[in-house]
Amino acid sequence: MIKLIKKNFTYFLIVFLTILLVTGYFVNRENSFSKKNEIANFAKQLNIRNDQIVKIQENLFKDGKNINDLINEKQITFDKIFANKKLDEVIGDHFSKDYKNNNNLNQYLVSKYKTNDMLFTGNIGATATGYLDFFNKDQNLLMTTYDGIFAYSDIKNIENFKKIKSNFRDFINYDEFHFHLQYGIKDIFVNKNIVYISYIDEESEDCFDLKIISANINVDFLSFENFFKTSDCVRVNNGHGFWPHQGAGGRIFLVDEDHILFTTGDFRNRPLAQDPKSDFGKIIKINLKSKKGKIVSIGHRNPQGLFYSKRFDFILSTEHGPKGGDEINLNHKPFNQIKNFGWPIASYGDHYHKNYSEKIIKEAPLNKNHKKFGFKEPIKYFDPSIGISEVKSINDEDNIFFIGAMGNEIKDMDLGLHLIELDKKHKKIIKHVYVPLNERIRDIIVSEKKDVIVLFLETTSSLFIFKKQSK
Repeated sequence: MIKLIKKNFTYFLIVFLTILLVTGYFVNRENSFSKKNEIANFAKQLNIRNDQIVKIQENLFKDGKNINDLINEKQITFDKIFANKKLDEVIGDHFSKDYKNNNNLNQYLVSKYKTNDMLFTGNIGATATGYLDFFNKDQNLLMTTYDGIFAYSDIKNIENFKKIKSNFRDFINYDEFHFHLQYGIKDIFVNKNIVYISYIDEESEDCFDLKIISANINVDFLSFENFFKTSDCVRVNNGHGFWPHQGAGGRIFLVDEDHILFTTGDFRNRPLAQDPKSDFGKIIKINLKSKKGKIVSIGHRNPQGLFYSKRFDFILSTEHGPKGGDEINLNHKPFNQIKNFGWPIASYGDHYHKNYSEKIIKEAPLNKNHKKFGFKEPIKYFDPSIGISEVKSINDEDNIFFIGAMGNEIKDMDLGLHLIELDKKHKKIIKHVYVPLNERIRDIIVSEKKDVIVLFLETTSSLFIFKKQSK
């Protein structure tokens, strides 16, 4: 058995290193502004690589082993690609005049670090998926991989993340979590030395929900316990559809000392987003003491970006639309009454397929107006979609935000960073700048002083760091 594992592992390394070379080739080519065909081919190759990894992992799991530990048992190592450069030195010619003259971007120096020690991914166009947060007064970073490996680093030594043992696997009772890219962890959030992890779980046979578990931060061992779960689960065979990858949500953000916000998607069971009795397709406010949730807003498809301004009392959220129609949504005084953002009655996107039944079209007409049907309009939508992801404020006035984009096409403003600026009343967008990074941005975290911003780039399993220059 040991010989077989070594043989498979050697074969895997050859494939893995080959793909890394291909990745570097595609990402670093300077003369290819639009890379649709190249990225499509890359995604196919990654899919083959992922299937090979899964087969090895399945065999290892039978013996209680994990392929991640064979790669690097004690740490996740990041190699420096570049450090403390100006953004225009990194982006090259692929940026706009708006970007060149934007002081909100030019006040930072940027660095990039890449790892080969993370294997599992939440998308066929990525080599690995990870989520991050600060802890210990922003002196440390805590990271989780898509498949539940935890590690931490000193912010001054970001090249070495030491692995943390945990009881996380005790909470996972279905194979798809470990062997299928549609499931996995959805966010990591730290508050007062407690870490919260959201993930997709199989509540009962073929019925999936969203859960949050929590643990006191201990760099030797994370002992998780149940914290929150949605009040219902979505059945695979429900007559409407099921797609966990595109409907999970799972973002967590702090409201105050006693509450957090939590986003949920509809798992493609579209009518759930308008069902006031369902927790899916919602933004939920959870009491940290009672662990009970209360719906804040409904009519969401797949909200993967979440921010709350305590100072100005508004929620800014981003969510994936269908074919076109990614949205940025603004909810002022969100806790006064439940707001409805329209999905699936209203959307500026279109269905992926044209052969849906009359029943589905009736339930999800995707009307091209929100206000007309009594819903909140997005402050911005993207058609074509950009694969919108996390949103974070980068200034004290909470009117300038970084927003991540995944997707696969630069000309559609995918694979990069969006900067938006709101007016002084936080009502509308007055400036929008796109910075192409040729990478899927999965996560964004901002230090309390707003002087360090860290992005997780899942195309090449990299950390991209903005550090504010001293005046």
